[in-house]
Amino acid sequence: MNSTAYWRDLVVTTVTDPAEAARQLMALGLGRDVLWLALALAVVLNTTIQAASNVLFTTIDPAFQGIALSLVTYAAIVGGGLILTIFTIFHIGRMMGGQGAFEDVMVLMVWMQFLRVLVQAAGVILLLTVPFLSVLLALVAFLIGVYIFVHFIDQAHRLGSPGRAAGVLIASIVAIAIVSFILLSLVGGPIPGTLPNV
Repeated sequence: MNSTAYWRDLVVTTVTDPAEAARQLMALGLGRDVLWLALALAVVLNTTIQAASNVLFTTIDPAFQGIALSLVTYAAIVGGGLILTIFTIFHIGRMMGGQGAFEDVMVLMVWMQFLRVLVQAAGVILLLTVPFLSVLLALVAFLIGVYIFVHFIDQAHRLGSPGRAAGVLIASIVAIAIVSFILLSLVGGPIPGTLPNV
């Protein structure tokens, strides 16, 4: 089950038949302790790819040097955002008639984060070789990601309808936006739509 071939096949299945991939992932029956460790590993890998991108960008164009976030800040944003997404998808799904367990939602969201790491790694390679394709990859990955996300939510909450799952996704995005707005307001960060004091 832990062989390279299994995970490679699961990546392919996630793209071609996300509902089946979701069922396979949930059938693993992973506990929260394992899932939290997997989440931490995904964040570390994501941050490592970002570090490589930072080095690459500053090598290509020094003007990017002052733009890149610190890796600690980046890791905190990625980890916090992933945790917020998991809790929001779980609770919004429940409010909209879903029956999924927290572990079901978590394993699927963490798996999507690992897929994101693969896409980011491919993007860095393409940026070094064929920059135009890196942009195309980002667009295609976004569209496929939304498709996978909807089917994962549908399977996690046993909704029986991708349309209802899309509703959960939209409601979750709105909820996350509201929470982010409130948090930014509390910590004194910039609020979208406002101008900084000059």
